[in-house]
Amino acid sequence: MSENTDEQLLQQYSKGNNKAFETLYARYRKPVYHYFYRQVSTSASADELHQDVWLKVIKSCTQFKQQASFKTWLFKIAHNTLVDFYRSSSQRGHLQLVTETEESGNLPILETEPLEKELQNRQIQDIILKGIESLPHEQKEVFLLYEKSGLSLEDIARITQSSFESTKSRLRYASQKLRRHLAQHLGVKLGVKL
Repeated sequence: MSENTDEQLLQQYSKGNNKAFETLYARYRKPVYHYFYRQVSTSASADELHQDVWLKVIKSCTQFKQQASFKTWLFKIAHNTLVDFYRSSSQRGHLQLVTETEESGNLPILETEPLEKELQNRQIQDIILKGIESLPHEQKEVFLLYEKSGLSLEDIARITQSSFESTKSRLRYASQKLRRHLAQHLGVKLGVKL
């Protein structure tokens, strides 16, 4: 039995099939949430934006035109929602990432050796997140769309309303900056030679 495409599922949902929407939501809830989570200052804001996107999908599902894939259409809605958030938010320009460690507030109690490894992994994760946070907004957005959603550069260019070459350059510059950031911090803090 072949699996329905995203576009077929959206069409089925627009005709009243709620199971089709549940399948679409299950496929894309994590990538969409992670897209927001890495760009806004709190998980509460990410949750709110995430819900807004899915409400917009529900309201506009009959307007979907198959000129682009559902995935591209969905992330275009997410991008526009994020732009609206920045326009209406006093946080504009003050992007901060909240790490899982900060949210949970404590570490699990483990044996010494696994605890050291866990701490080292969290340090690496914090370094990576701070590197992503330090990227200019346009580069960060392209990087997160590419890494978290698996969208092509062509689709990301459509979503961000940029040229293909600009999108490609933003991804390249973001990758270069992150490599330098990691080499600088991992080499010094963890004794890793890259």
